[in-house]
Amino acid sequence: MSRQQQDAESHIRPRQRANTTSFPSFTWRKPRTDHPSASPGPVPPVIQQPLTLEALVEALTPPAVPSLTHARALASLLATHSPLPRSAILNPIVASLCDIESPVSVQAAGYDILSAYWENHEALALTTADRLSYFALFLGSSVSWMMELWEPRFKALRSLTRYGADVVGIERPVIDLLKWWVEGGFEGLLKLDVTMERSERAERERTIDVLVKFLGEILSKVENVARISEEAMADVLQFFAKLVDLSIRLPSNSVHENSSGQSTEGLANSNTPSKPPHAGHRRNHSSMSTSSVPSVISPPPTILPKYTSKHPAEIAISLYLDHLSSQMKTLPPVYLRSILPVLFRALAFCASPLPRLTVLPQPARKASLEERLTETLNLLFAGPYAATCMLILKEHLFPPKDTEDIANLPDMSSDEETVEIPQWYPFQKAIVTSLGAHRTLRDYIRRALSTRLARAYISRENTIGYSHAGAPSHMEMEADLMEKAWPKEDYTSSSGVGINGNGWDAGRLGKVLASSVEAWVDWTSNGIADIETENEWLQNKQREDKEKIMEEAAGILKDILQELDAREDERASLDEEEAGVVGETLTKLAAYILPMKNQDGSPLLIPLTQPTDAPTPLLRTITSLLARDHSTSINPLLSSILITIADHLTDSDTARLPVLMMEQHDLSPTSPDWLANWHSLLVNPVLLSTQRPLTRSAVIEALVFVYESVKDMTTYRAPLADLVVNYRDSLTSSEEQIASVEAVWKILADEVVLRTVESEDEQGAEDAFKIIELLDAASSESDSVEDSDYADTASILTTETSPSPPLPPLSASTAPSTIVSPILSRMQSEYHNLPRDKDKDTGLPSVMSILSSLTTGGNVSRAQSIQPTLTDDKQEESPSPPRSDRPSIPRVVSAVSALVSIFSQLSFTPFALEARNLRTAIKVFHLLLRIVEGGKSSRARLTALQFLMRLRADRDHKLYFVASGYDVDTLVVTLASLIHRVQDRCVMPAEERRTEGVDISDVRKARARLPERDGRQLSRGRGGGPSRSAASRSRSRAPVYVPPIPPPPSKPREALWHVPEALPFTIAEVDIPSEGLISYDPEGPGLRVVLPISQYLNALLTLLEKEQNWEILSYVLCHLPVQLANKHLFCGPKSRKAISRMLSTLCTGILSGELAFHVDRWPGGLKLRDAHGLAYHTLSVLVSYRPCFDLQQRHLLVEVFQAGLNGQASTIKCCLHALSLSAFELQSSMTKCLSRILEKLSQIMSNPDMAVHILGFLSIIGSLPPLYANFTESDFKMVFGVALQYLQHYNRLNASPTMSWALSQHVRILSYYVVYVWFLAVKLPDRPGHVQYITRQLLLANEGNGQVDGPTEVCFDWLARYTYASADPRPTTSTFSDIVMNPSAESRSETAVAEKTWILGNSVVTVRTLERSGWVEVLSRRPSGFSKFLCRLENVPLVGPGDVSPDLFSVPAGLIMEREPIMVMPDIFDIEESSDTTPSHLGENPKEMLALLSTKQSTEYDPPNPDPITGYVWSGTAPSQRRKHVSVDPSFLVLQLSPYPESINLQSVRMVADLAPLPKFIGSLDRIPVIDTHKVGIMYVAPGQNNEIDILRNSHGSPAYTRFLEGIGRLINLRGQVDVYAGGLDPDEDGEYAYAWWDDIGQILYHTATMMPNNAEDPQSNSKKRHIGNDFVRIIWNDSGLPYRFDTLATQFQFVNIVIEPHSLGAIAAFSNNLHENEYFKVTVQRAPGMTEFAPVGPFKLISAENLPLLVRQLSLLADWFASVFSHTQSDTLRVEIKTNWHTRLEAIRRFKNQIPVTQTGTATEGILGQEAFRDFTTSF
Repeated sequence: MSRQQQDAESHIRPRQRANTTSFPSFTWRKPRTDHPSASPGPVPPVIQQPLTLEALVEALTPPAVPSLTHARALASLLATHSPLPRSAILNPIVASLCDIESPVSVQAAGYDILSAYWENHEALALTTADRLSYFALFLGSSVSWMMELWEPRFKALRSLTRYGADVVGIERPVIDLLKWWVEGGFEGLLKLDVTMERSERAERERTIDVLVKFLGEILSKVENVARISEEAMADVLQFFAKLVDLSIRLPSNSVHENSSGQSTEGLANSNTPSKPPHAGHRRNHSSMSTSSVPSVISPPPTILPKYTSKHPAEIAISLYLDHLSSQMKTLPPVYLRSILPVLFRALAFCASPLPRLTVLPQPARKASLEERLTETLNLLFAGPYAATCMLILKEHLFPPKDTEDIANLPDMSSDEETVEIPQWYPFQKAIVTSLGAHRTLRDYIRRALSTRLARAYISRENTIGYSHAGAPSHMEMEADLMEKAWPKEDYTSSSGVGINGNGWDAGRLGKVLASSVEAWVDWTSNGIADIETENEWLQNKQREDKEKIMEEAAGILKDILQELDAREDERASLDEEEAGVVGETLTKLAAYILPMKNQDGSPLLIPLTQPTDAPTPLLRTITSLLARDHSTSINPLLSSILITIADHLTDSDTARLPVLMMEQHDLSPTSPDWLANWHSLLVNPVLLSTQRPLTRSAVIEALVFVYESVKDMTTYRAPLADLVVNYRDSLTSSEEQIASVEAVWKILADEVVLRTVESEDEQGAEDAFKIIELLDAASSESDSVEDSDYADTASILTTETSPSPPLPPLSASTAPSTIVSPILSRMQSEYHNLPRDKDKDTGLPSVMSILSSLTTGGNVSRAQSIQPTLTDDKQEESPSPPRSDRPSIPRVVSAVSALVSIFSQLSFTPFALEARNLRTAIKVFHLLLRIVEGGKSSRARLTALQFLMRLRADRDHKLYFVASGYDVDTLVVTLASLIHRVQDRCVMPAEERRTEGVDISDVRKARARLPERDGRQLSRGRGGGPSRSAASRSRSRAPVYVPPIPPPPSKPREALWHVPEALPFTIAEVDIPSEGLISYDPEGPGLRVVLPISQYLNALLTLLEKEQNWEILSYVLCHLPVQLANKHLFCGPKSRKAISRMLSTLCTGILSGELAFHVDRWPGGLKLRDAHGLAYHTLSVLVSYRPCFDLQQRHLLVEVFQAGLNGQASTIKCCLHALSLSAFELQSSMTKCLSRILEKLSQIMSNPDMAVHILGFLSIIGSLPPLYANFTESDFKMVFGVALQYLQHYNRLNASPTMSWALSQHVRILSYYVVYVWFLAVKLPDRPGHVQYITRQLLLANEGNGQVDGPTEVCFDWLARYTYASADPRPTTSTFSDIVMNPSAESRSETAVAEKTWILGNSVVTVRTLERSGWVEVLSRRPSGFSKFLCRLENVPLVGPGDVSPDLFSVPAGLIMEREPIMVMPDIFDIEESSDTTPSHLGENPKEMLALLSTKQSTEYDPPNPDPITGYVWSGTAPSQRRKHVSVDPSFLVLQLSPYPESINLQSVRMVADLAPLPKFIGSLDRIPVIDTHKVGIMYVAPGQNNEIDILRNSHGSPAYTRFLEGIGRLINLRGQVDVYAGGLDPDEDGEYAYAWWDDIGQILYHTATMMPNNAEDPQSNSKKRHIGNDFVRIIWNDSGLPYRFDTLATQFQFVNIVIEPHSLGAIAAFSNNLHENEYFKVTVQRAPGMTEFAPVGPFKLISAENLPLLVRQLSLLADWFASVFSHTQSDTLRVEIKTNWHTRLEAIRRFKNQIPVTQTGTATEGILGQEAFRDFTTSF
């Protein structure tokens, strides 16, 4: 290898950077040895002597092979050698060394020789030819830069050109050569060679710096400027521009540290500080987050090492700026079109987040490249060509249109054609230019805003700081603040910066900004897509740059709004132009969000509440702008902008829009655009979507509020209502609506009413009716939810045997709140309703998978969001919208509700005073009837029925809607419970149930079971999750063969109604009668507007005959009885005919089975008989419509009730109650059917639940003699059999009862009572024939007992009393008895009365004798009564007058025995009795006796006329004056004196020898009544009363109340009353009179409050309350018009209230004496909590006034019995036996009998002497 080759190899080894002043020895090179093997010892160094100049020249002159060492030595000598050799000598050497074929190091040595020679001061000046020849040495090389070559070559050129001063003739070549060298050095920086050492990079940077400076010196020298053309100068500038464009193509994801240690990043990173990329993160190019490649046109990112040198773009931009600043004044304006785009791109690269606008001083910092660019641009825009610059800026704000436009851009020079540039580069270049243009515009506007802000600050401070004298007091402005306020280059002076101007020509620039944003939003890179169809990275890069451009535009808006906020002036606002700019631009920016979708296709949601959670910087900026305070005035309004992107907002965010718009008065007439704003809200289907319940509610609430506020202003209301009408479909589009949508229908209804009322011509009425037609059409639609039932029915098998289908994508409205976290806020779909599979991976996806998911979707803008999968631990539920207690309401229901509202407003408000309004209401009424009969939707029909069946009429036939008084008797609840329509929750609160006396526990007991499901969600699969059937419950098992299943039966419909009901409508006025609309006009037709209620009845008849839907039919059957109870609603002749038809339809339907026969689908557990059971309740109410029916229909009605006894328990009970009512109202029909009814009762009596009702029915029948007048012995026997059979079941005290203990005791008492009542009903001669049957049944009832129990013993004793006589149970003290048994005082000393008492069996017999008179009085006291016999022993001689001791009493007494002293005495003598004297006995005065004897006996009794006030008054011995025919059989006397039921023997006869205890025993026994006694309170409640004091102090009642009192009992005089039970009343304190009733079995005393005197000293009426308050039963005549509360009278004894009230309310109900008004009354029974139903009235009964007292008397008797039992058993908690008065008397007699010793008969002997014991009668008599 030659030495030259060895030296040449040195260029491949790296060496130290070349020095610019000297060439030191290469000490860093490792010395080479010729022999690589180690020498045995050290080699001594070889010392070489330096060669002379000549020797070196000779050694290097060709053809000698040049030596690098010699060449370098020559260069070193030439630098200082003197004299210099001629240049010609060196030219061959230089040419040889600088040849391009020579090694690089040799070429470098050659250029060093050239530079050393021409640097020597002795070198001669070059001629042009020599310069050109030497210059040729630089042109041959193909390499523009080498690390070892660039500096020698540059020095050589510099020395030849005398440092740029001598370039004559070669100006352009030198400039081109320098550009080539600079470009060569720059290209190395652009190659991103990871193997490049830092030293080489630093060397290249130094190369560029040195060469550019030299180029600048050449161009700046005065002598060269004139010779360099303008084009050459422009080419230099374009050259630097090219370097800028090439450099910014580099990736800038790796940070290049500059000399200051600060990092500079690439293009326009977002306004928020960028975050360093995660070390382990691999970014997907489709991510929408901030790109890790913020450069403009970089290729796919490559991992780069971290350098300490500058980024090439920084170098290029600095070079460009330096050159531009030096040439700016000389370049013509035509080059601005090429300069400004470069500056824009450079600024785009250098852009950094801009600080917040402020006037406060900022900390000093080193000027950055961005600031240099900004300052340069400011100079251009403030210079003389500002207008041109602004035009260019506007052009570059818009996106490129197509490839041709890009190619024709003025800054695209031909030099770039030599560079290999991708085809998409022009597009990307134009995008970056636009980005820089937007930043320039932003800086331009910021300067104006800063100036304005500074001036505002100075103005504010001056205002605060000036003293009263007007001189500044404290303020000293800083220079920089003053400079901001009034800059030197005040380019805004003409724009009016200050209070009234915006300073940046917002009117024109703002429109351009908005237009550019709109263009960029709509722009798509179609040209790039055509060129690079598969360059995914490029497409994502385009999208990112597009977002950054729009982010700069959004930054402008942020700056404007920040300046507004920084003014610190509450009154500060944007001027009109700026408000328009902000509004229009923000509108265009918001449009960018519209096409954004999530991975599942749902709209991307932006988090307004947390803008920082948005996934990209642009979205964060836009979101922050959209989340601003709505008080900022912009045009269009911020709320209007948000409305346009409503689909991308959460429900909670859009729900705030109407509220904010209301706060800003944008939706009220105070705003000129209020209708347009409403239009924008209503036209947007997203806002009104049912998937946005909060928003929909907010919009509708605002709509309702505004509508209500302008309701009285037709000018404003009408157009708003027109909007509602136009957009009614979007407002009410869904089938299942939120509750607030009802308000829309209400607005339509109100508008109909108002237009009807306001209409003065036909046009107004026509407009109103058009809306009515719309409502009618909506209400006539089919219910899609109901239609789905049939589809569900057909797919039952599929849904139960197949896996659940995949769920459809969920709406974005259910997305979780964006407040949670940045990740969760971007979760736009919600899957928390899906069943979670715990076995599957529930972790959050990796970041890369999230970013990768954004590449799908095919969106034009490629703007997609992140769609992670929610996990169990990360999932956050979205806030649920508020729920009303009311369920969702279908559209058809709301439409019907609107019709209801129209009718109610036109009928129940003062609008009803106008006849035309009522005619419209009647039209609506017909529409409702049409819906009921033929509506397609069951819900709509049900809604109409819910309204129609609550219509009522008062006693003036005025129509009203009942609310508070609806179903106060709980009949609807009772009926609904029978068909499982009572919900689980309590129907009424406990206190309310107590008030109404309703035992809901009974209702629940009657309910067989609850509905299997409440609502349709499970059946429709909405929210119910996958099927849980047995076939699909276990999916891990192996599949098995499933045999074919037959088609399933029709699925039952959803239960559309339950009790309690939530009505879907509201009524204008409830419980208030209409002022104009009536149901019947008694004065005649045509005088008033009458509601055709008969048509409503006809519609109901159609339903009863043909209805197929059980929901509708069941509702009618449950609610019709309550409505029919309002008889005043159905008073017209047509209504009466319809009622008659209804009776026939129901009766024939039940008997034939056609009623409810057409029902297509029955709910589970219900059958045809259940419908019939409901219908019986309607028939029971129809009994009160007796005048509407003919005799045949009445018979049919009773026969249907008889047929109902074959039904269920509830039906039987209903029929028994109805038959009890019919016993009073339909006596002829009952008489015809009674035998069959009794026969049926004997067959169904085994049901223990029916016992009390059957016995109650029998007791009522027994009190009505006309019903059993034609009874046969077998009929009576059936009655006795029923009662005695029940007695056998409930006569065992120790047995476990099948009902409550109190009720069982009550049934026991009733059984005996029925025997007593019906035995008395038997004719006296026929009674003995029933004794044997009764006796046997009584003994069977005691079977198993050792002795007959007390009640049975009493019954036997009672039978012994009444079998042979109909005498009263207690004797009266007659005049005859007084005359005979009580002789005058004068003769009493001459007579001696003998008296003895015997105990005979269960009787106490006392015989009194008057020795001289021969009269005997026999008293028989038995458990069932007290008998008295007066007889005269005829064996006593009759001594007449004139004889010794004549009998002066027997004859007169016998003569007056049948006379009535009450009637005779006042006519003959005027006997005055003083209060302090005791009346004498009749017969003591001879005059009295003669008068009695002289009175002629009347042949027939003629009762006196009644008192006009008190009527007939029964006084004295009332029971004896009943004037009944008393028949006595001789057996009666014997039985009363016999020891029955004991056998007759001496043992059964016990004479009371010890007379000392006898008076006490007789007195106590006589104090025990011989019949049952009851006391019942009666109170009258006057109109409007509800307080016990007011009620008790009533002293009179209505005429109907007075007639009722006359019928319920007999008026008795309490003073001197002996035989009638007075109930504790004292005539001196409680009044002279009282009403009472009695028969042979019992007595009832009525404590009537109105008959008791009011005492002024007793304001609380305690004297009345002590009686009535202690009564167990109270009869309440309620004329108050209000429901009577059970606890109105506060007392401890609250058991039973029998409430009587008019069936219809009205003002005349209380005091009207019109018989028509009072022909029927409603009777209800209120019971204490825990009391079971015992009265035969059910929830209520309607009964005529004539039969009302009879029914109430029986009810009070039954109630007092049961209340007494309930009280004694301590509310059915104590198991004790209830004893009657008869039973108590029996026990008293037995106790006394046991105290009397048995007569000892001695030892019994045989034979005839054995009779001695009983033959000796003196022992017993």
